[in-house]
Amino acid sequence: MRKAKREIKDKSLVEALLRRCRILHLALWDGERPYAVTVNFGYAEGAVFFHCAPEGRKIECLRKNGLVSFQAVAEYELVRQVKGCGYTTHYKSISGFGTACELADPAEKTAALNVIMAQHEGPTGEYPPEVLERTAVVRIDVREMTGKSNPAPE
Repeated sequence: MRKAKREIKDKSLVEALLRRCRILHLALWDGERPYAVTVNFGYAEGAVFFHCAPEGRKIECLRKNGLVSFQAVAEYELVRQVKGCGYTTHYKSISGFGTACELADPAEKTAALNVIMAQHEGPTGEYPPEVLERTAVVRIDVREMTGKSNPAPE
């Protein structure tokens, strides 16, 4: 990171920020070009979880190449000024890299969906077998993650 003073190195702080986020920007590679998509997600125990359709560009990219990067913004405030060059943004964000795999076991899929629902303060529990069967659930094993902050002055 170019501006080292903005890096959040404490893993527990980075994880706490990520748990506050509601959406994740996921970057994938289809073998020819990059592909970025926004997903709802959940984070627990060093892994990011999301669900999607069992067919389509996103899951095809993951099946071809499980390497992913991701980014999420926990806080954001645009600070306007009279001149354009005076604008700035106060923020806290998370960036990371990992390896994605599609979950097949219904118990693992249920646990992952519960992580996602818990992140969004929704109900958790049992999911009908037909829903689990037609839903792709993905786990990203996070290899590296860091936070970045540009806080407002005190």
